[in-house]
Amino acid sequence: MFLTEKRIAKNRAVGAFLIAFALLGFALIAHRLCHYIYEYDAQYSPVNYGKYNILSYFTVQSNFFAYVYFLCAGLGICGCEKAKKIGFNSCAGALVTVYVLVAGVTYCAGFPMKLTPPLKWDGAYHAMQSFIQVYYHMIMPPLALALWFFPFRNEKLGKKCVLLSGVYPFIYSVFSIIRGAFSDPEYYPYPFYNPAFVWQAVRGDESMNTAAAYGIIAVLLVFGISLFMGITALIVLIHNKRVKIS
Repeated sequence: MFLTEKRIAKNRAVGAFLIAFALLGFALIAHRLCHYIYEYDAQYSPVNYGKYNILSYFTVQSNFFAYVYFLCAGLGICGCEKAKKIGFNSCAGALVTVYVLVAGVTYCAGFPMKLTPPLKWDGAYHAMQSFIQVYYHMIMPPLALALWFFPFRNEKLGKKCVLLSGVYPFIYSVFSIIRGAFSDPEYYPYPFYNPAFVWQAVRGDESMNTAAAYGIIAVLLVFGISLFMGITALIVLIHNKRVKIS
């Protein structure tokens, strides 16, 4: 069921809801920047990279894009014509949905593998930080997915949107790998960008082969970009079938 212009005019509550979620998201990012406290952790946080390093994470960036999209969608529903250019753009909706969905699934999958820091609820500071992680990874993804299944315009999407879905993850990944290689101390936002981690995970205690490690990362990168594009292709296919039926 599509939210046509006429039906949208009767759903201002939906617009207000989206605006509220977007503003809350922006506020959570600002809160994290303003109330940063470094806590040493030998496994997850051995080095203090500073409060602004939170902006290096794909999750935070993709959520920021989603907040912009939600805000524009909400303003568009409330009658702002300029906001509709982004908020009612089906391709933009597909991209932010896939990005936050992949970020959320990857984060949650990291718990059993002990790659994701455990949530802590002891005290106000830890509870707030844990809530922010839950908001990023467990609230935004299903909300964005639910919104995607109620698109604002009855328009089909083509292969261009699928191809575009791989551009941002590719640029982000290449930048993160290069930054990690040349930073001092070295910093990789995610372990699968770190050649030392990847080599140990694949070859165990065998002597490090840097070239081979980067080769493995390249294969992982191709797989990862293909995953983004594959998920985008799937939701675009579902979207287009619904457009055809309506």
